[in-house]
Amino acid sequence: MQAYQNQKCNVLTMLMATIVTPASKLLLIVHLETARLKINRSPPFLLKEVILVDDGSTQGMVCFVLFMVSELLLGHLSDYVRENWPDGIVRIVRLQKRTGLIRARLEGAKAATADVVVFLDAHCEATYRWLEPLLYRIHQKPDAVVVPAIANIDRFTLKVFRTDVRYTEDGWLSLRVGSFAWDGMFIFEHPPRSAVTKRRSNTDTIESINMPGGLFAMRRDYFFKLGGYDEGMEVWGGENLELSLRIWQCGGSLEFSPCSTVGHVYRANHPYKFPGSKDYNGYNTARVADVWMDMYMDNFYLARGDLKGTDHGDVSTRRQIRSDLRCKSFQWFLDNPAAHKFVYSRNRLGYGSCCTTEGHCLLRGNDGSEYRKQTMSLLLTPSRVTVHSWATLFALTDTGLLRKDWNCVRLRRAGGPLNSVWVFTPHIVDLEICPLEELEEPKQREWWRAWVADQMKRIEQRQISHPEQGFQAVQTTNQRGAHFRWLYDKIHGKLINAQTGYCLDGIDGQRPTPKPCVDDAPSQSWHFSHHG
Repeated sequence: MQAYQNQKCNVLTMLMATIVTPASKLLLIVHLETARLKINRSPPFLLKEVILVDDGSTQGMVCFVLFMVSELLLGHLSDYVRENWPDGIVRIVRLQKRTGLIRARLEGAKAATADVVVFLDAHCEATYRWLEPLLYRIHQKPDAVVVPAIANIDRFTLKVFRTDVRYTEDGWLSLRVGSFAWDGMFIFEHPPRSAVTKRRSNTDTIESINMPGGLFAMRRDYFFKLGGYDEGMEVWGGENLELSLRIWQCGGSLEFSPCSTVGHVYRANHPYKFPGSKDYNGYNTARVADVWMDMYMDNFYLARGDLKGTDHGDVSTRRQIRSDLRCKSFQWFLDNPAAHKFVYSRNRLGYGSCCTTEGHCLLRGNDGSEYRKQTMSLLLTPSRVTVHSWATLFALTDTGLLRKDWNCVRLRRAGGPLNSVWVFTPHIVDLEICPLEELEEPKQREWWRAWVADQMKRIEQRQISHPEQGFQAVQTTNQRGAHFRWLYDKIHGKLINAQTGYCLDGIDGQRPTPKPCVDDAPSQSWHFSHHG
């Protein structure tokens, strides 16, 4: 892979690094080759060692013969390593039984001897000059945890077809950073303006509220000062969010570096089978919510209702670590590094699942895996939601936006030629990136907040004299962004569009559509599971 680096990047540092890579027995020989690439693309005076941690994983019946061959070869791997790296720069740490990624990384960190430990999973490929910027930033700020920019490697062709860094001749142009959905899953997002404006140069790192678990660098002593990984977690999942929250709430910072790039193969699914059918990611993430999210863990259970009330082990040790380190509250986290994070339960007219009297609930369409995709379909569940999930989680804000995280329910009409005449389709709704004025223009946001409050008051006053006609009091507007705005008649459950005065209707049971409001129509009567 080529290096994606601005020539103005600073790389001078005296720190040395240990690279820790969890590996399976079956693929240890392949991982030795990736170790060779990591060594060849790292300055020898900065790289002290590469540790491959064999976690004893298997792939069931897949490639059983190859697995048996690899078992026979394991005894010769030590000789192979000594012959190819006589200086001892590559070491293999073998675990007696399968432990999963979390404990494998932890054992690798324990075995490391350098100042900085770099966790780099086996499906990552280093570029030239990738290591120096990470160490340079940690040399500047010892409590900084630094993540490289990520280049996407096609899992079939192994070609790089997208990088998260774009350069102009003058430097950095754009970089995606890490975030999380309320179900705990890692997602990418474009950094908020507040994080961008803190930077003095295009080569400076940029703050991130979450990191991917498989590629980051931090001081080894700082890693263990913060409590390492949560040893109560099992196999994989959730450890990246837990460590990210701990870093921020306990006084450190989490940053992406545009000067360092590492290739990453995004797999379609997890390649290894685990014992039993346990939801390890859910189990681990419930531990995160319990220890670090305080009163906001209700937002997690809105997205993972299936986990509410389930056992996630003893977290007393992790709570003690939080107390000993005098870590800040989750409220502080939401007010500072995550001030842009959408919180479902804060200043909302209604939130949770949003369902009609007939039992159909709003559902985010599965239009791909992109969390912040430009346009997505809006669907209905075939029956009432009894267990909350992230796909059915919506909130109506006090500025009239019916939000699904970064996306908002939008009313629109499609137009096109028909027999030389331009015609429009009936109104439809979908999910679109929320209007910019809501996210970055306070004056516009306050205008809409006041307008919604006034319209809601008009609805309530109309209902005093005409209980069934509150929606008729709505005065439509052509203010910019009105097609994104919705009013809520709480008594009768009508969601009324600010631009057209139409009501959201779920009559066909498949897709909600805007239609003229009708008294006592059950398909136009929407109710949220929670009210603000």
